[in-house]
Amino acid sequence: MKSTISNYKSYFLLCLLFSVAIYSASGQSFFSIEILPNSSKYGSVSTRLVPQEIITKIQGENFKFDEWSSFFSIKSNPNEAPVRGSYRIENNNIVFRPMTKPDPKLRYLVTFSYQALSIVLSEELEEQSVYTDIASFAPPESTQPEIVSVTPDLEIVPANLIRFYVFFSAPMGNENPYNFINIKDKNGISLEDPFVIVPEGLWNIDRNRLTLLLHPGSEGDDLVEGDVLRAGNDYQLEIDENWKGASGQKLKESFTREINATNPLRRAINVNLWALRAEQNQLASLTIVTDHPLDQPLAKRMLYIRNKQGQILPSQVEFTSPEKLRILWRPEGSTELELHIDHRLEDVCGNTPLYAFDKQDEAKTQSGEIMLNFKIN
Repeated sequence: MKSTISNYKSYFLLCLLFSVAIYSASGQSFFSIEILPNSSKYGSVSTRLVPQEIITKIQGENFKFDEWSSFFSIKSNPNEAPVRGSYRIENNNIVFRPMTKPDPKLRYLVTFSYQALSIVLSEELEEQSVYTDIASFAPPESTQPEIVSVTPDLEIVPANLIRFYVFFSAPMGNENPYNFINIKDKNGISLEDPFVIVPEGLWNIDRNRLTLLLHPGSEGDDLVEGDVLRAGNDYQLEIDENWKGASGQKLKESFTREINATNPLRRAINVNLWALRAEQNQLASLTIVTDHPLDQPLAKRMLYIRNKQGQILPSQVEFTSPEKLRILWRPEGSTELELHIDHRLEDVCGNTPLYAFDKQDEAKTQSGEIMLNFKIN
């Protein structure tokens, strides 16, 4: 039982650290993982978004392991020492290779800190962000991959929807994802260039979640501005079953979703309109009904619970719909708590608590968090 509780706490702590990390709104992980189950190298984890000028600075140094791992580390537990291994620059990325085979049953916390890199370089860097992700070294299964879900899970969507997320049951291969995805109008005609094309696609570290950014103004050459989807029109999102996973096998089946576009949503999220209800049984839970359909992957990283002593409680976010979610955590005695909302939280149209998507230039400098008080009944 003690071991189960310990694993539970470690899992929640990993989720917490991941949730408060800097997150790219594009959906692309800061890291890339390569799994080589039949190789003595065991695989690797590499950065892929470090600017060239930073890479050049690092190339001029001769770091020891402790220096490398102070700013780029892989840990099986946030409280344990970094996994031992070697670092090198390959193709303008920093690559870490473990010395011993990682446990395929564990999830590893991967961290890159510009703050820590500044200390190692003895130089103040303009970038001070800390990036984290959670990676697995489990080799891809030989079974057929399938599409688990596509979010937002809405048949009626605002015309200014800015992204879809496609979740797969297993890692996908390196084929161009845009060759297998279409949006068609009611006449079955494919929209021309509906997506922002990003080389290799916007994947998470495990290549089992793809972010599709809708390209504003791409429906016709005569449109200087506008949304891909038009209010009052019907569409189909189609994903071809010939798309291959990392195992080399095609998708189990194709995917089709009907999309009905309605009026655009062009106003800021108003957290004061959110309905909160807190309960406590074996786990404490906070149910939230929001005023906008939220971007779910972002919300899972940008909503968290803090007690009156200022401690962040390890928690997990679960959605029952784009406008309804629960946050779960282990009770720790406090009944008066705070819901903290990162100001970068977005709804499905890119609106944040500070401004509407197309009004970003009007935003004023505010604190990084918005707070709502609540009490467990």
